[in-house]
Amino acid sequence: MITKLEQIDFKYFPIGLIIIYIPFHLLEEAFNNFPLWMAEHYNFQKPLSYPHWLINNSIFLFVLLTGLIIYNRNRVKYLPFGLGILIWGFMNSLEHIVFSVYDSKISPGFYTSILFLVVTIIGFIRLKQDKLLNLPIVLKSLLIAIGYWIVPIATFMIIGSYLVKVFT
Repeated sequence: MITKLEQIDFKYFPIGLIIIYIPFHLLEEAFNNFPLWMAEHYNFQKPLSYPHWLINNSIFLFVLLTGLIIYNRNRVKYLPFGLGILIWGFMNSLEHIVFSVYDSKISPGFYTSILFLVVTIIGFIRLKQDKLLNLPIVLKSLLIAIGYWIVPIATFMIIGSYLVKVFT
């Protein structure tokens, strides 16, 4: 198994995570009414409409794809942008897993969040095999992953009230 893993270039892990996110994770969330779940867990006055929720996810996708493009420009120099995508997926998976345990009920997106977790763990193992995993890379990647969350959320806060008016 480990020798087979060594044949997989790390560049496929961030791409794989984005492919799990769009469309699989979003479909799982949509089929299980993630906007209602999110409203209940984050004390929104009312759930986001599906168009509003999809626009928010489009912003996440745009930010992640921007990071992927940066990473692909120079996969050694910009490795933290690729690894940051995996850490973003790990952080996303934590939300679904922790709330599933807390609620004693599977959250929308739980199953694909397990896939995020698997891809992240295997991606870290792959980087360790190539001796590319070290504390400075992980710390830079963590900061970038946090940025992958902050930029979209800040954008939601700026345009969110407008989108609520448009979609209600």
